[in-house]
Amino acid sequence: MILQDHIKEISSNNEIMMLYTLDEFQGNLSKVSVPFMKEIRKDNFTQIIKLSNISQKLLDVGEEVFFAKNKILVSAGDVPDGFYYLKDGLVKSCVYSTNGNEYICGLIDKGSIFLEANAIFSIPSDGYFKIMEPSHLLFFRKENFLNLLQTDFDVTLSILQSITCKFLASGYFFTELLVHDSEWRLCRLLLTFADNFGIEIENKIKLNIKISQQFISDMLGVNRGTAIKVINKLKEMNLIEQTNGYYFIKDLQRLKNHQAKITT
Repeated sequence: MILQDHIKEISSNNEIMMLYTLDEFQGNLSKVSVPFMKEIRKDNFTQIIKLSNISQKLLDVGEEVFFAKNKILVSAGDVPDGFYYLKDGLVKSCVYSTNGNEYICGLIDKGSIFLEANAIFSIPSDGYFKIMEPSHLLFFRKENFLNLLQTDFDVTLSILQSITCKFLASGYFFTELLVHDSEWRLCRLLLTFADNFGIEIENKIKLNIKISQQFISDMLGVNRGTAIKVINKLKEMNLIEQTNGYYFIKDLQRLKNHQAKITT
């Protein structure tokens, strides 16, 4: 959709900026059908970024790339010249403390874009983006998607959705750190894994992703001893079990009920 009649362009440092009035933005929004906008809800605000229905017009300008496990796409301080769409595989976003401890900010699942805000606004990355399993991606060069942002409202909304979800997810995660204890947050993490990677096997939910105790502690932002203590408690309560590196939720509703009863 061409929005040139609705866009005011100003020149600054030889770059084109677009300004929408609120009435213009709402008017354009009412003219398009964007089903993915309905999917933005509180359940999306987790440490696992998983979107759907990224604009096909955006995907059409992406370059196919493949990376093996452990490949670092971006390091802290890098200013990316584009961003990625994950077709399949898994990517983690992480930071490291001064003493070398890793903290996992989030996981990026297939169907999602990432590094878009850094690429658009030339913002250095504050962390590392690392391939967790062999992954196929699309890479969008800055000059290509900036042209689309100026001419296609669906593409603009698609990117806006992704940035919005990540912004709100970081806010919810920060609130959880302030309000809830490690046990509540571990329950939340397991339930999030169940939503994204869970498969039902013999009346149990298998989390179809291999996660270690260290991995859990890195995602929760707690030391390994604390993570082990809470994991063992949930095992003793017969809520979870671990087999061959995979966690199983033995009763999903009981785990939800237990989390709801935890007070802070």
